[in-house]
Amino acid sequence: MPGAFRPKFLPSFPLASPRARAVRAATWRTVRLPLFLLAGLVLIDLIVHASRGTFARYAPDDYALKVAGCAQRRPNFVILGGSPVAEGVNPDLMTGLIWHGSPLDSGYALGLPGGTTTDFYHALLHGCPTPPRLLVCGVTASDWNDARNEPHGAYSLMTWADVRKCRALRPDAAWWMTKQYWEGRFARASAVYRYRNGIRLWAAVQADAVWPGCSPATVREARNQAAYDDAIRGGCGYAPASWFVNRRYDLAKAAGDPGPPFGFLDKYRTGSHLKYLDEILSWASDRGVAVVIVDMPVTADLEAKYPAVMGEYRARLAEWEESRGVAVIRASRDSVGLGDAQFADIIHLNGAGAAKFSVWLRDRLAERGGRP
Repeated sequence: MPGAFRPKFLPSFPLASPRARAVRAATWRTVRLPLFLLAGLVLIDLIVHASRGTFARYAPDDYALKVAGCAQRRPNFVILGGSPVAEGVNPDLMTGLIWHGSPLDSGYALGLPGGTTTDFYHALLHGCPTPPRLLVCGVTASDWNDARNEPHGAYSLMTWADVRKCRALRPDAAWWMTKQYWEGRFARASAVYRYRNGIRLWAAVQADAVWPGCSPATVREARNQAAYDDAIRGGCGYAPASWFVNRRYDLAKAAGDPGPPFGFLDKYRTGSHLKYLDEILSWASDRGVAVVIVDMPVTADLEAKYPAVMGEYRARLAEWEESRGVAVIRASRDSVGLGDAQFADIIHLNGAGAAKFSVWLRDRLAERGGRP
């Protein structure tokens, strides 16, 4: 409008030309679909993040759950190890043992399926802000095998400082550690990626409620995962996989189904992972924590299949015991009273074997604790 008043503080812009408006409209038509898709993905990710408790239950991060459970419970004794500890030690059957004149009334099993001594150390860092009175470290030959680079907990807990330390101690695993670290950071950034398996299993359960029997194997997996999650959250860390509890290795062999071959000892070399046993012992020494190492029982078939490996493993254990002066309990099958009926497979105890071994270990620890 001619002569209309315009405040001096408002700049005057020329009207956009028809060509400029056409360029803007064309640009918007080009980018609007990708922008809408990106906004939709962000919205979906936010919805999944808000519902993460539901999806996480069907895809439990057993490493993180166990470490968090240990940190919250603050037990006065901790059993640390890999899957043989996860399947084979029940702290609830060990509570009340007398250690140097007073009872240990709260225990936790930091058994990490797939873990090595590298993982054991990082579990201590994150899972024991209040140091226990006693640390029991259950080890097997596979825990020291440098052919295994995997850090089971890298996705959820390892910091960049942890990665730098591991790269210095274990240069053979530098690439693996770095890759796992960045994959873990991406999983934290994207809830859809982090809970993708949980979403799949949750969806199977919902579908089964509408169309019963539509995916029985997936539904069975979902229910097992949910039960495992509940057991870890509410217990002492002992949450054996359902497949292991009632399986008997002797019956399985007789039926021609001995279980997985466990070829993790086929390429065996030691040295790198062993450095983390020293780190564990130093951690305990700095905090006044008593340490006992347990040579975990395995089947006669494993011993027969890998005699050279088991010989090297036990020789290194003896060297480490002598050099560091740490107590070692050798839990042979005969001393514990275990046979194939108490194993689920070639290396893991079943429920009956875990109960028997836990009571045996409690008694051996009580003997150790009674010594001056």
